[in-house]
Amino acid sequence: MNRITCLIFFLLTGNLSPVLAMNIYHDPRMLPSYMDKFLTPEYDILRITANASPNNNLVFEVKTRGEIRSDNTNDYLLLHILHEKSYILLVPMNKTNEDQLLIYTRDLQSAHDLLIASPQIFRPLDQQAGFSARRVHHGIEFSIPLNWINFNHNFGYDAYTVQANIRTDRLQINEIYDQAGKGRKEAPQFSAITLLNRLCATRRK
Repeated sequence: MNRITCLIFFLLTGNLSPVLAMNIYHDPRMLPSYMDKFLTPEYDILRITANASPNNNLVFEVKTRGEIRSDNTNDYLLLHILHEKSYILLVPMNKTNEDQLLIYTRDLQSAHDLLIASPQIFRPLDQQAGFSARRVHHGIEFSIPLNWINFNHNFGYDAYTVQANIRTDRLQINEIYDQAGKGRKEAPQFSAITLLNRLCATRRK
């Protein structure tokens, strides 16, 4: 994101000092997780980091303890976004379909709408322009266009490794292997403006 765009958001929202004082567990730029030795490395999520890219995308990097791979074609790494609705962006862990990004949505089940055990049903998202994903070392990078975000609403995110069935008209999540925010009673959410301002503050340093 360029400096002019960041400056506009700073001016609209005023003093940012409370946001800058957030600790790591309340910092919208990162959702830390913890190592689960009972999981194999590729299923064990370690953290999610959020950044604003120079080409006006919001980028989420999901890191796992090992390289993303699975012999099971029904295993996926997914980014769960709460923003007016509940959105699922997922990439197959099986590298046969490594360039495939699938996006699904449903109405919010609750204010914080955590994914839980089976069955979880989502419908395909019709408008996917500007969304992308790519593999990085020990993880997946998801990119979302900033012009998709409604800055009048809250924004939350989490990541999971799951077993799911994909059909033409729906996604059904059957099993959850790991969750970045595992153990939390609710998905952390921030105002979309707060998230953007925090990312802009980082870029100005």
